[in-house]
Amino acid sequence: MSGLRPLLGRMFTPVRLDDPTPTSLTRGSALAITGLVAQGLLRFATAWLVGRLAGQAELGIVASAIAAATILALLWPTSTGSAASKYLARARGAGSVEQARATAGHLRRRMLVVVLVLAAAAVPVWVLLDGGSPVGALAVALLTVGYSGYSFTRGVQFGTGQSARATGWDVVCVAFGLLALTLLLVAGVRGIALVLPLAIAYGVYTLAGWPFGPSSRPDRAHRRELDGFVALGAAGTLASSGFLQLSQIVARLVTGDAGAGEYAAALALATPASMLAVSLTLVLLPALSELLGRSDDEAFRARTDEATRSLAVVVVLMFGSIVLCSRLLIAVIWGDRYAGAAPILAILAVAVMCTNLGVVAVNAMTARSRRGMAINVAASITGMLAGIAVWVVAAPVHGGVGVAIGYLAGTVVIAAVPVSVTWYQGRHRWGTLYLRIACAVVLLVLLHGIQVSFDLPAWSDPGLAALFVLVWLVASRADAARLPLPSWAHRT
Repeated sequence: MSGLRPLLGRMFTPVRLDDPTPTSLTRGSALAITGLVAQGLLRFATAWLVGRLAGQAELGIVASAIAAATILALLWPTSTGSAASKYLARARGAGSVEQARATAGHLRRRMLVVVLVLAAAAVPVWVLLDGGSPVGALAVALLTVGYSGYSFTRGVQFGTGQSARATGWDVVCVAFGLLALTLLLVAGVRGIALVLPLAIAYGVYTLAGWPFGPSSRPDRAHRRELDGFVALGAAGTLASSGFLQLSQIVARLVTGDAGAGEYAAALALATPASMLAVSLTLVLLPALSELLGRSDDEAFRARTDEATRSLAVVVVLMFGSIVLCSRLLIAVIWGDRYAGAAPILAILAVAVMCTNLGVVAVNAMTARSRRGMAINVAASITGMLAGIAVWVVAAPVHGGVGVAIGYLAGTVVIAAVPVSVTWYQGRHRWGTLYLRIACAVVLLVLLHGIQVSFDLPAWSDPGLAALFVLVWLVASRADAARLPLPSWAHRT
């Protein structure tokens, strides 16, 4: 209880820009994972409850509404959260509280204006996509506002070193959101109104983490730097994260509400495992920025290498297991009605794995310079265009599977460029690492081909997954040995 009281005290007081809580990269990642697992649970539970209780068509509508709101938030607010995470941490590293206040104030003012514009735009966007009424579209507008605020305030809290506070509010808001969703479903509510629990949960989080208080105005050069960072980041995330959300909307346009529900079911299982990389981003970007603030290039390079190797071990293991257990996961979690989602899940899992493998490189380039950000943006746009080109050919013929193939093609491009640039700039010795990853992908394809060709029963999937995990851990034993373990693991 003694450790809980200080946390509760911090949670229910305004965010402090000058009072960070000391934490290591490992502990910070653990806290970020906890919070993102909670938020992922809210997203997944929303999809699962709607899909199981209301059906595929209702799930298709709800998932498309969430995708539309997320894409709108990517136009500026989510990158504002990244800017807060980076520049508040940099000010902290330089020991300048005044710079932190000026940065937070500028980003806060920009957010208020942009969110109002996006909320107004959400209504006609949803009416155009869904053909529904403006009243129903207000739910999408509220979700856009809530998710935008959540993205910003989460970045503020991690940038100011208050990861425990952010995680505590994650848990509280998820509990509230799940309770509200359950009550709506039990009451017989259907349709677009089912996104309201998400909107309210994000709204509560926003109010709890908003950087209230006095602030000075940054000088013109710093304002331009902040706005340039957000603009570049918005273009990049719109073409990368927005690409994933766009795939959900394309699936609905190509296959209808029921097909979109099937695609959403696969997406709901493919994306939660990526929370590890997302949580690492929340901690790694401010950590790398702080090192640059100290001009410690050698530590910057070492941390980039360590994070890349550790993430590769875990990511390939997780997503490889999802690929090989895709049929069993769909059958157990979603039921026989969603059997067509299994091949979509297998493809999406490989695509999300590629995205995760590039996360450290993207963060290293973002932290280092605006030129690095520009390269990331160019890679994201190129990858998205490549994916859209594949959609034009494959989606009309193969439906949801074709949409997933296009997304996979795009993510390979999006991840390959920053990895290659970071590899070269940092003079990293990653040749053996990426050769090992390539061999793991080949092994995945072979094992999945055996499943399909021999029509093996779904209950055999864990056996093939265990074989893959064993081979991967043996091949990666040197990097796996450096993974941070809980204290009990070191005592056994």
